[in-house]
Amino acid sequence: MQSRSSKGLLLPPSASPTHSNRSREEWLYNAEKAFVAPGLANRRIFRSILNELWPEGHGIPGPHISQDRIRELIDNERADAGLPPYRDPFRRMRELQGEEGFTSIMKEGVKYQLQSLSVRQKREPRSRPSKALWSKILDKFDYRCAHCGGQAPTVRLSPDHKIPRARGGSNDEENWQPLCEQCNNLKSSACQGCQLICQVCSWAYPADYKPIKIDDANKEEIRRQAEKRGEHQSDFVNRILRDHFNRN
Repeated sequence: MQSRSSKGLLLPPSASPTHSNRSREEWLYNAEKAFVAPGLANRRIFRSILNELWPEGHGIPGPHISQDRIRELIDNERADAGLPPYRDPFRRMRELQGEEGFTSIMKEGVKYQLQSLSVRQKREPRSRPSKALWSKILDKFDYRCAHCGGQAPTVRLSPDHKIPRARGGSNDEENWQPLCEQCNNLKSSACQGCQLICQVCSWAYPADYKPIKIDDANKEEIRRQAEKRGEHQSDFVNRILRDHFNRN
């Protein structure tokens, strides 16, 4: 299977200033002023992250900032606001890159980098179904995670867009499903940078499109046969499936 992770995305940091400190402060001020996040706590977190990604006296591209440092910043902001740490602090990073438009924040492995000062058009802030609609959705799914089947209260369920808004998904009832925390995090990671068709994705429609599991022995045979023919493993498997279906 082809990995979704990105390789070689981070650039050499510019240790010398590329802008005056006044220009940096103006950019940070304007960025904060334009945040679409509704909560003050989240806006403070975003400002703290941007300040770390472009520290005073540093140029652009900015330094490589570790996930541990990002988690620390977010936890500190939460503590200052009298709130407990997030279970998934990196959701704030995904919101910064998504709804807030900072697509120039690149991630490779466990490190982030601000590579330019461009900010694309903002998206609609993250939304949730109404209490009445969420209750209806939970009843529809028997209070179970749509993907793994874990049932509340054993697992904590949260609303998820089947088709992400970044891919054209709506806030309509049909586009909501309950996911447990673990499945929600896994789906979010799987969707990052994915350009496959959402309508046939097992994360979006787990009842219709089950995850395809291949035995280890078959994986090894696929690798061996694809290498022998000079094909990518995914291309090899899809060709076999097409040939099989065409014969039937």
